[in-house]
Amino acid sequence: MAVDILDLAGFYKTPLGRNVQAAMAAHIKNMWPQEADANELLLGYGFAPPLAEQLWPKAEWHFLMPQQQGVMAAEAGKKPAILTHEAHWPVRDDSVNRLLFLHALEAANHLDLVLDEAWRVLRPNGRALLIVPNRRGLWARGDTTPFGAGRPFSGSQLRASLQRTGFVPGLMQTALFLPPDMPMGLRSSLKVLERSARLIMPRLGGIWLVEAVKQVPAPQSVERARKARARQRLGVPRPAMSSKDWL
Repeated sequence: MAVDILDLAGFYKTPLGRNVQAAMAAHIKNMWPQEADANELLLGYGFAPPLAEQLWPKAEWHFLMPQQQGVMAAEAGKKPAILTHEAHWPVRDDSVNRLLFLHALEAANHLDLVLDEAWRVLRPNGRALLIVPNRRGLWARGDTTPFGAGRPFSGSQLRASLQRTGFVPGLMQTALFLPPDMPMGLRSSLKVLERSARLIMPRLGGIWLVEAVKQVPAPQSVERARKARARQRLGVPRPAMSSKDWL
């Protein structure tokens, strides 16, 4: 089940949403310390604008939002997001340097098709970062935040999904150990507990942050699986627009 775009935007305007936004950005900068420059094409799928505001402002960002979630009108002076089918992204093959998933995979109707599209658009050795709810964490067990909607994942499920679609799993971290319903004043005073919990109980964070590297060429087993999905009429991931309209 996808979270409506208005609910996602509203969450990141709350104190808790801004706290989550800052925490995720700090983890991403730790996992990807190298700055992105103006020559890099960065793609956000799902609802990535809250993170783009804090990450690599000099890079060229584009945003895709799945049709089951919806899309918001662009603010003045900002690049509009594109509403897209999850299995047909209007993006050229081998064109994206880094890809960021947020509030996307847990609501996907066909997870492998989404990851197939991610593999297609990334450059060789390009990197994707998946941010998804952790099955073991507290944030997936309530409905007060967007992380409580859709399908949560375990670490082994994420690794298996990535390997099945031709990716090499890279760094894996968890974040958001404090409960989502904790008062903000108390949350701020317990930052040291958050850091301690990451060391003591690393698998119990509310979300996973998982790096995936595009493997070239894709394993033969991946190609066979893609052909099987095509025979089952799930579709072959190809751009929905003509080439002149691609990003």
